[in-house]
Parts: sequence; C-alpha cells; structure tokens
Amino acid sequence: MPFNNIKLYNFRNLLDKEISLNGREIFLIGENGQGKTNFLEAIYVLCYGSSFRTKQDKILIKNQKDDFSAIGQYFQDEMEHKIHFKLQKGKKSILIDDKQLRDRKELIWKLPCIVFSHEDIFLVSGTPEERRNFFDQTLSLYDPDYIDLLREYKKILKHRNIVLKRNEKELIDILNIQIVSKGLELRNYRSAITKKFNKVFSQLFKYVSQLESDLFIEYKPSWKENDTSVIIKNLERKFEQENILGITTSGPHRDNYRFIMEGKDFSQLASTGQSRLISLILKVAQGVFFTQETGKKPILLLDDVLLELDSKKRARFLEVIPEYDQAFFTFLPDMANLSYRKDDTIVYSVESGDFITYEK
Repeated sequence: MPFNNIKLYNFRNLLDKEISLNGREIFLIGENGQGKTNFLEAIYVLCYGSSFRTKQDKILIKNQKDDFSAIGQYFQDEMEHKIHFKLQKGKKSILIDDKQLRDRKELIWKLPCIVFSHEDIFLVSGTPEERRNFFDQTLSLYDPDYIDLLREYKKILKHRNIVLKRNEKELIDILNIQIVSKGLELRNYRSAITKKFNKVFSQLFKYVSQLESDLFIEYKPSWKENDTSVIIKNLERKFEQENILGITTSGPHRDNYRFIMEGKDFSQLASTGQSRLISLILKVAQGVFFTQETGKKPILLLDDVLLELDSKKRARFLEVIPEYDQAFFTFLPDMANLSYRKDDTIVYSVESGDFITYEK
C-alpha cells in the first residue's frame, strides 16, 4: 500500500495537518472549492515532483505564505519510506528517506501515478501537444530510457532554434544530423507504443461505449520519410524559411495522434460526452498498459470522473478501472456515492481545506 499518511504545510487552501491514508481506497467528499482536488494535486506532486494543474510551483503556496512542503510516508517492498517535497525561497527540493533526489525520473518507479481529471477532455479536443504529452508520459511510466531520449531531443531542438535565430548556418549541418538521429528514435518508440496501446484502448472503449464501430488511435508523425538523408535534405531546403521564423518547423515536436472510427477523425464528430468518455478510457488504458508492461500497479487519482457518466457507462467504467495499489476518489456530497465504498474504504468529508473522518 503506497501512502500511509501525508503531512502538508502551506499547500494551497489545505490546513497544515497530517492525514491518515492507511487504506487501499480513500473517498474525499465535499462541495466544489473545499480542497478535494488540491489534495489529489499534493499526492501527484509527491509522485512526480510537479503538478498536473500548473507548471509554476509558486502557485501551490498558500496565499500570503513564502514556502510550502508535502511529506508522504509510503510502503514499498514491505518497508516504510518517506518522500519530502519542499519549495523554499523559490528553490525546489525532493528528498527520499532524507537523501536528496538527483533526478525526478527516479520517482516514476517508486510511486507510479495516474490522474483522471476534467481537463483530460483536451487529450481529445485540445492541441497535438497535449496528446503528445500523454503518450510521452505513457512511455516514460514504464521505460526510463525514453525520458533520457526525449530530454536529449529537446536539448538539440532548443540549440537548433537558437542557431536559426542567430543565422549561424555553419552549425546547422551537425545539428541536422543530431536532431534527425534522435528524432527517428523518438518516432520509432511512439510508433511501437501506439500499436501496442491500441490493443488495450480499442477493446476497452468498445466495451464501455457499447458502440458498434471500432475506435483506434492513429499516430501521425511529422516526418513521413524513413531515409535519414532524405529528412536531412528536407531540413536543408527549409533553412531559409526557418531562419526567418526562428523555429524548427518539423520533427517529433510536431507529431500528432488522431482517433479514427470508420476512416474518419472521430474527435471532429464526437459529442462532448463521447469526447469525455474517450479521455477517460485513455487513462484507463494507460493504467492497464502500465501494469501489463511492468507488473506493477499504479496509484489512481480520480477527480469527480463519474459525475458526467450515465449509470450504465458508470458501471462499465468501474468494471474496467485499472488494477491499483491505492485509489483516491473525489465526490460531491451525494449520498449515492457512498454505495461504491467497501468495508475498509476510508471516507473523509472535506470542508474549507480540513479533512473530517466520515462517520458511518
């Protein structure tokens, strides 16, 4: 069982207190704006070293305060460990068992975590970048080497864009070779995972949606060519245009993914409800895929995900939810939600950032 307790200090609107989490399932019940999602965010921060809601760590600090911290005690390999995330004077640090963490990618294997939120709908209706980020995270969850490859590509891309802006043409040739080499590696990774991921995703979506037609994910790489020399020549031809723009206009950072049904891009035809369902099944498939590939079970953070599903889809969704070591569910104060709890489910009422044990 991952988290035994979490202690927070100056984190958003949450009270400074230690919260017991000694259970496989935790329900957080409360009105909007009371702190349910903030608590899920705190757990995510401990799992990833960053938020799923903002890229600015300072936003996590409670109003009129200067720093914050989150401490989680968790079990792994039958031993208790401690992870401590803190932000002081704008400097972020993460400690595991009081030892400084050198690289955030180490967290993925210690506390793999998948969050379900309302913003997930943008995985379907949003920008290509949001879909790339999802699949990059899916790959990163089970293959730390992919994280290094992605970092190397982004480093070369940043350097190449600087060179373009400075019109340093003499450096472009070597950078073209480097970016194509790493870019093709990325493309191969993404192509392979899309094929494997589709087997999980399509089956799950068909069952929960009960639609007759299959839905599958199509990977759309920016570079269509397979020959390295051809891609490099295309980059050379684009130099004048890219020099004016100051950016690299092709490559894995411009890849896209589409949701195809009956030969058409379903995201362009789907209703809001169908788009929401696709995004939910993407996260379910991510968890199922992760367990299939690693044999590990993730922590699940489910933020009001049942709210917009009808009763039949809700029941099927709960049937296919990924296996988990621990799951956190947030609900509005509707007594019907308590019907989902088990005998050992921990239930908290959340009011003004405080966590009050729910009395059965």
